[in-house]
Amino acid sequence: MRSVIALAVVVSVLGFNSRTMAHEPGSELHFVWQWPESHLPQLDGFLNEWNVIPPEFWITEQDVVQSGPWAHAYTGDLDVSSISFRWAMSWNEETNRIYYGYERFDDISMDAGLETIEGAIDADHSGGYMWSTEEMSDEEARRARGRHAQIFHWSFAEGCGTRITPQFWMTGADWYDDPAFYDQAHRVEGTPCGGGETTTFAEWYQIWWDDFNWESADDSIIHDFEVDEIIGSNTNVADQDAETADDCNCRARWSLGPDNTNAIDADFFQDWVLLPVDELADFATAVEGDSWGRIKASLAK
Repeated sequence: MRSVIALAVVVSVLGFNSRTMAHEPGSELHFVWQWPESHLPQLDGFLNEWNVIPPEFWITEQDVVQSGPWAHAYTGDLDVSSISFRWAMSWNEETNRIYYGYERFDDISMDAGLETIEGAIDADHSGGYMWSTEEMSDEEARRARGRHAQIFHWSFAEGCGTRITPQFWMTGADWYDDPAFYDQAHRVEGTPCGGGETTTFAEWYQIWWDDFNWESADDSIIHDFEVDEIIGSNTNVADQDAETADDCNCRARWSLGPDNTNAIDADFFQDWVLLPVDELADFATAVEGDSWGRIKASLAK
């Protein structure tokens, strides 16, 4: 946590300028760990190399709240015997990519479209509404949706008709379905969508845009990430333990913040600082035997 502590001191001393304060959730900062170019994660669905990232960078079910409400939503506390997870957001300056590592246990695996991880980034930290408004023409609406901040759903449920690609539901664009903009690898223990237990391991990278134009990549502007930059981001983990949500009290959307408008308004994203490479990180001892259980146990110390 050397880099985290040093950067937090710098941020507190220098204060926030108007650009930094574009988002509203409060003063808490989260941190995005940086991979050195010599040790980028190998996308293979095995998260062993992710053990080099300190536990403080991982978001788990202990850090989230129910983001809603909506009809038939689950109203209790998160039950780790039903769902537990961890995910980390990381980056690399040379590749200009955001990398995600994700591990999830689910006691009842249902419709893949309802049990996703939904990630959003406001790369230039501009904040604001990221959907269309009623007075817009159809052309203006298509241009506005996801223009300055993007939101993607991932589902890694093979065997139930799911295509393993990011779903950018805000737009009719399909040109981003290209390895130049994302790639992933995953594995699932159990039978997805079969109603039984599953454990999912996934890792992926994505490119993000200052100006996403649904018509083409050439008309879009990719964001150039930089060390010490503050970006906006929100991530939700969705769970549903029945075929339909009607009267089941079993539909949940777990997020760092409780405001459901974070799906269409980047003002409600959390603030994340892009860290420099930790030159003292010991990749040699990020051993394969470090289990999720040991990582979570260290968080409780």
